[in-house]
Amino acid sequence: MHNPWLYDERRQVGTDYANESRVGEYDAGMQRLRDVSREVEIAAQALSLSPEAAVWEIGCGTGELAMGLAIRCRHVYATDVSPAMVSLARRKAAERNLQNVSFEEGGFLAGYAPREPVQAAVSQLTLHHLPDLWKLTALRRVARCLAPDGRFYLRDVVYPSGVPDYDAYFAGLVAAVRCAAGDELAEQTIAHIREEYSTFSWIIEEMLKQAGFTVVDRLTDRFTTAYTCIRAGR
Repeated sequence: MHNPWLYDERRQVGTDYANESRVGEYDAGMQRLRDVSREVEIAAQALSLSPEAAVWEIGCGTGELAMGLAIRCRHVYATDVSPAMVSLARRKAAERNLQNVSFEEGGFLAGYAPREPVQAAVSQLTLHHLPDLWKLTALRRVARCLAPDGRFYLRDVVYPSGVPDYDAYFAGLVAAVRCAAGDELAEQTIAHIREEYSTFSWIIEEMLKQAGFTVVDRLTDRFTTAYTCIRAGR
């Protein structure tokens, strides 16, 4: 059923990842900046991943995490709202001869659901593309796609609660990014703060609770926070 009020998560906020050349630049940049092996290890441990598990990754980008997890489980269903991202991820999986990862267009809200209840779900740096109303809707949908006692690993930009001066906080955050990663990423960080929908830790944590998750671990690293959650058995 079509709901005319449903948020359009394909609408570009920030960098235009519908542009194939920009996606190629993004992929090359992420190869330099990310430690994918470490990300895969952390996510696999958080999800208690087994060889029999099926995983859904929401916001897979160009597929590096999904392909890393695919080596450790039965199947990874990986989705992204950017057709250009999905196309590049498919090409990379074919080049690496990975048969147990599938890349499809879709996001949190509509257009795709795994073909089976999954034992684990993961999303990194994607939920902030949604306004808060739709974040809760998205988290509830993830919960519905999980098998009983399934695990969810959510990592995103989350602002700490109780900061007395957010202007000073953001200035320090941007300065730290500029020092560590250079001017381009610092400017992207400024745009993120100004234009995207990252929110406070107390809001995210209440949303996870309202969606039926129990947070069993929380790890903050600079301006990102990773939550390991369990969906209560149904």
